[in-house]
Amino acid sequence: MQNAQKGFTLIELVVVVVLLGILGVTALARFQDLSLDAQNAANSGIASEMSSGSSINYGAQALGSGGTAITGVAETCAAAATTTLATGLPTGYQLGGGPANCTLVASFTCTVDNTANLLDTPATATILCTI
Repeated sequence: MQNAQKGFTLIELVVVVVLLGILGVTALARFQDLSLDAQNAANSGIASEMSSGSSINYGAQALGSGGTAITGVAETCAAAATTTLATGLPTGYQLGGGPANCTLVASFTCTVDNTANLLDTPATATILCTI
């Protein structure tokens, strides 16, 4: 009478290891470029915060219930970031966009970019000039 075989053969184990290796390589390729996507999302988040803060500031100025005036002839993105962001611009980010003449335009745009990552895409914030 023969004894029943227990365990796996060497061929079965090799096949499983090869299949796991193939799955690992395909998964690695899918998740390798997520850091750039995360940086682009961070740029967009800061730009969106500036835009919404500008809208809240505009509403407060229009209702006469506070806010900070953005009305100058040489309004800058740095001044807008100080006005619209609660803690100012985070470290490691830079703003682009020239000074705007808020006596002639109703809004101007600023770009937000990470200074450490040259491959990321800058995001755009719309700043509303107050009345």
